Amino acid sequence: MVRRALYGRDDGRLRATWRVVLSFAMFLGTLVAASSLLGRVPFPEVLVNADSTLAVCLGVTVLLVVGTRFVARRSLTGYGLALDRRWWLDAGAGLLAGFVFQALVTALLFAFGSARVIGTLSPGIGTDVVSVAIAFGATLCAMVAVALWEELLFRGVLVQNTLEGLAARGVDRRTAVVVALVGSALVFGLLHATAVAEGASVGWAVFQAVVAGLYFGLAYVLTDSLAFPIALHFSTNFWVVSVFGQPDSAFPALLRLERDLQADPAGIAAGLLPTVVLVGLILGWVSLTRGELSVADSLSRPPSDTLDETLAD
Repeated sequence: MVRRALYGRDDGRLRATWRVVLSFAMFLGTLVAASSLLGRVPFPEVLVNADSTLAVCLGVTVLLVVGTRFVARRSLTGYGLALDRRWWLDAGAGLLAGFVFQALVTALLFAFGSARVIGTLSPGIGTDVVSVAIAFGATLCAMVAVALWEELLFRGVLVQNTLEGLAARGVDRRTAVVVALVGSALVFGLLHATAVAEGASVGWAVFQAVVAGLYFGLAYVLTDSLAFPIALHFSTNFWVVSVFGQPDSAFPALLRLERDLQADPAGIAAGLLPTVVLVGLILGWVSLTRGELSVADSLSRPPSDTLDETLAD
């Protein structure tokens, strides 16, 4: 009974539910432990968020090294991290799409009177060129780390295992994709209720994160890769941190923007209208590079690679 509760009947792997639970626990456990230790290290202020960035990197490393071997039994390629030529092209497209999307959001916020510039060429911490350059580099690392861990867990782990688990239970593909995308987006959105940006209400933060979870997930299932969603996630975060940064932030920013983000008609429109454009960009890129819009079979199938191949990868 215990074995049936833990393992699938066909491939001997842990059931999808346990793979998700253990993957999240593995990452979050490492993150909490590393943050506790690194928080005692006196990093220079110019290394913005160095302790949390390093903690995230350790969590991701443990997940990819231990999780691939003992939990998911997938290769890094199976996680969506092929790092081949197509992967980097997808990443470039995601980076550009994210900047276009955030530019439209910012333009609408100005149009609705929900934003105003309160500072320009703001260095954050430090005033000399070297300090600003170091802080900018630390900011880039922090934004990459956030995009990597959130996409790896919420798309690479949660969406993929949901699809695989539902397929194993005979659920048709279309229903499985809808359940996986909506379910992961809701989890992603609700968790962002505890990370509300300055100037935003909790309702708007959750709404925006749920919508973001949907388009991140869409990019993932259509490309069968984490490249586009990671780059898209990075560029959207980087825009609101260092292009139009938040007031009183330690991160260097080209401009400082005071925002009033509420879950009202103006706020919803500022989030949804650019999202329509972004979804169009995602669909256009997939059509251009793949020739069709479809969810890859590999996302709902158990991995075909052996444990030795997984470890070698």
